[in-house]
Amino acid sequence: MAHRSEAPKMSLKLLINKKDNKVVFAETKNDFIDFLFNLLTLPIGTIMNFLPKENCLGNLHGSINKLEEAYLLPNQSMDSPLKLNTPVDAILPFFDLPLSWSDRHVKDDSVTYMVANDLSVTPMSMTSTMALFKKYNVSEVGVLEEKVVAIGLEEALLLLHCALHSKEALTKVFL
Repeated sequence: MAHRSEAPKMSLKLLINKKDNKVVFAETKNDFIDFLFNLLTLPIGTIMNFLPKENCLGNLHGSINKLEEAYLLPNQSMDSPLKLNTPVDAILPFFDLPLSWSDRHVKDDSVTYMVANDLSVTPMSMTSTMALFKKYNVSEVGVLEEKVVAIGLEEALLLLHCALHSKEALTKVFL
């Protein structure tokens, strides 16, 4: 696997409402969609390794890691999955190309997808675009601006954090 500084990046084209300073949606190919869908497969304990620990789940995670072997069942050694010491490179396989078919969720490389600010995903179409414009009260195209952004490991982890704490994840990460 490439070192973190050399990790490949995914690209998103954001459509931003300049008036509200919010992302309306991101236009992307299947690599970013696979990344988003793979987030749903991560165990919550593994996710906790990459998020701030100032919450109840952080306390629970910390207490598991502090348990001594004497308190664990015989088959739950210090190297057990309970310890949840999964390296970041192992849980974010989309940065190590190519993805195996078992890691992929969308099948057609030629389809363009829309990812709304709340991370809902739909295939790109005029109908879905207009529905998002209505949802975000975009009545004139003059308030819209395109911006291309790259997503590497740092942005991916920030997106995961914002997805758990906000209904406007794309805006929180990129604006």
